[in-house]
Amino acid sequence: MTVSSTDSSLLPFSLSSFSENPGYWGPSLSTLPSSILHIPYAPFIKSDRVGKMADWSLPAETDTTRRSSPSNTLPTTAFTYLSSADYDDDASFSVVDRATTINSRFNRPPTSTATRGAFSGGRGGLRSTTGRTTAQSGAWGAARSNTSNSATTRSNVPGSNSRLQSTSAASTGARRGGGRFADRQAKIREPSVKVDPNWDVVEELDFARISKLYYQCDPPVDIAVYGSVQYIDKAYERISSKNEKPLLVTKKTHHNVTAFDDPVLQNLAKSADGYTIITTSSVLAALMASTRSINSFDIIVTKKKNIVYLDKRDGGVLDLPTVNENASDAPMDGPDKATNINSPLALAHEAGDIVRSYSQQVLREAERVTFTNPSPFSHGEPAEALVSAAYRYRQWQLGEMKLIARTQIDAAVHQPGAGLDTEPPSGVAFSSASESDTLYATIRSLNEFDPRAPGAGGAPSWRQKLDSQRGAVVATELKNNANKLCRWTIESLLASADQIRLGFVSRSNPRDRKRHGILGSMVYKPDDLATHIHLNVGAGWGLVKAFGDLCEGLDDGKYLLMRDPNKPVLKLYKVLSAAAIAAKLAAEAASSGVEDQQQADEDAY
Repeated sequence: MTVSSTDSSLLPFSLSSFSENPGYWGPSLSTLPSSILHIPYAPFIKSDRVGKMADWSLPAETDTTRRSSPSNTLPTTAFTYLSSADYDDDASFSVVDRATTINSRFNRPPTSTATRGAFSGGRGGLRSTTGRTTAQSGAWGAARSNTSNSATTRSNVPGSNSRLQSTSAASTGARRGGGRFADRQAKIREPSVKVDPNWDVVEELDFARISKLYYQCDPPVDIAVYGSVQYIDKAYERISSKNEKPLLVTKKTHHNVTAFDDPVLQNLAKSADGYTIITTSSVLAALMASTRSINSFDIIVTKKKNIVYLDKRDGGVLDLPTVNENASDAPMDGPDKATNINSPLALAHEAGDIVRSYSQQVLREAERVTFTNPSPFSHGEPAEALVSAAYRYRQWQLGEMKLIARTQIDAAVHQPGAGLDTEPPSGVAFSSASESDTLYATIRSLNEFDPRAPGAGGAPSWRQKLDSQRGAVVATELKNNANKLCRWTIESLLASADQIRLGFVSRSNPRDRKRHGILGSMVYKPDDLATHIHLNVGAGWGLVKAFGDLCEGLDDGKYLLMRDPNKPVLKLYKVLSAAAIAAKLAAEAASSGVEDQQQADEDAY
């Protein structure tokens, strides 16, 4: 609407046109200028500071005020378009260093006062009122310090009540985290196998990614059961630290055959149709529990057409149970690792011997369950000369992929009526007790070496605390040996064992690794133990399924899957033979010679 005057003596003026919007308050969207039409809408409230160039009345923000202020919980981008504008005279403004004049209790500088024990070097000397600056010794202790940066504004004498001001060195040390923590060095671990620099990295599986995998696997199908197992001697369930029994070294033959050398698995691989993975429960459990591992381990992957073998190295790290692998101060190698009985390798060998001996000592020799098929590794030896073991060959279906594994059961348990609700292995030829009264179990043992030695993981003394505070002992072992217990639980679940029995074995003398005593035992259902240690079996099957799909696309040959010793990642290497390495180096040399010649020609040109 434009209004003008008919009197020529008056200056003309006009009113800008506006759009009337009868529907709601504010201009219509059709009349908005194109310059502001696409600016995002940001909600704001009346208390928001919109468009202020500076506010000199507010104190400086600190970490405390920033966390406690409700206005700071709103997104800062909400005010970007409301408080920013293009001014023609921006050059006339300059940045001003604003210093607050408000001295609130939140930004008050810390003051230190001498407290109890200040003059005797005792507890409480030079303690800050804010808790940020603390000196560990009294005034006389500080005066005796050789630190060049240590200084006090006033010297106190006994009987004086004057205050001391904390030094900058003490304040800096407190913020830095303390002496012994600041001096702690990173642990460098060695790989389980030396990687040739000519091996190519095919794939890297980061723990952050593989831990999110999940696959719901169908129940397995039994193919065959071989061997025989003995019944548990329940007298060992009543052992305590007060009436311990010495651990006896077993003389029975223990076969730990790889999957590639297993005659049963070889026959199953020949008759397999479609893509199939062949492995053992120990290797499969190590892969499924790899995200909880700290130490390096390796798995040999062999691809032959549609068959993939996941195997271990004979005598490798997968044959030896680790000790306190997940502890914050895990056992480490030192300069005397060749003679140190508490080195990681020495403890692993000791733990392996203990598991084999304990699993045979707690059995009754005269009571046994014998299956139709004898042990495939007996080579004519009688069953009494072999360790108690039933090998249960099973098959899982993972989509289009089949997985065949050899699982193991260590013992039978006589419990009247308990076998009615279970699915026992088929093919039983003879049993000392009725099948309805028989359960099947796996046997493992935890060992204590020296609670005062480095690498003990803060575990209490078993001889003093196992009977009175068993919960604390078990909780410490679950923390320090999380990976080992996770693998043992998965092995029991793969074999569909009804129980997993854990023994507690300790050195008779902390300096003697040859003599041990049995202090007690515990019995778990594998499902209950998996819940107790927060084991997600579906995540493990997800990793197996993903890795199986990866191996399906590989070329035939030999590969190495290794847990990186210092990074949470699994690396898959292509293992090359000596001839292949020589051919690769020759090809690289030829390619390098061609590039050098081309560079020389370019330089000459």
